[in-house]
Amino acid sequence: MDNRPHGYCVILNNAVFKNPDETRMGTDKDAAALKRVFERLQFETIEHQNLEAKEIREKIQDYSNMDHSNMDCFICCLLSHGEKGKVHGTDWNSVSITDLVSCFTGSKCFSLAGKPKLFLIQACQGRTGQKNIPVEEDSSRELETDAFPMSSIPDWADILISMATVEDFVCYRYRETGSVYIQCLCEELESFCPQRVDLLTILTEVNKKVGEKVFLDKKQMPEIKSTLRKQLIFQVPTPDKKRQ
Repeated sequence: MDNRPHGYCVILNNAVFKNPDETRMGTDKDAAALKRVFERLQFETIEHQNLEAKEIREKIQDYSNMDHSNMDCFICCLLSHGEKGKVHGTDWNSVSITDLVSCFTGSKCFSLAGKPKLFLIQACQGRTGQKNIPVEEDSSRELETDAFPMSSIPDWADILISMATVEDFVCYRYRETGSVYIQCLCEELESFCPQRVDLLTILTEVNKKVGEKVFLDKKQMPEIKSTLRKQLIFQVPTPDKKRQ
């Protein structure tokens, strides 16, 4: 992570839908929190608001076609309504999450090959609330990584998708303070990045914190899907580095 900025952090924030009853109150709090965190982590943050499905696809394709040779990483934050495997545009047409992510595989975005591509998605993946199941937690945790030099990498390598919820279930958002997942994510990034904690460990802590909460006797469980080949640690600039 040597370049300044480290890369683009693109926020696709859908708040106002064609049906006024579908307005996502509180999502601007999420966008503001993401901007604050990733600007501090030295990313160029860009927000695009209230996009229809076609516009989401086009915007993602635009960033895929850019030259990221002088960048270390790419981050895309999708804030919208959704259903299983999809996010909705403001016209309520849907876009496949897999199709969006596939724009950044090594063969389609060569300048990001071998570099981390992160997708942080706040969108329901169904209409069911998860049951509240009491369990005794197993506190044993181990983290092991193996990294070997490779002359080539798989096409879908170095992609991480962090979803607000697992498939088939809803996720929750407060009108005044924003979504549970995004706000918790930003809090944990602000807390752990200065300690040089890697991203997967941070996201696991987000899973734990969100999973502990109860919403009208229902639960929410975020999900991490990762093909990262190395630990990803965001650098937080010190005051001395800023003066240099």
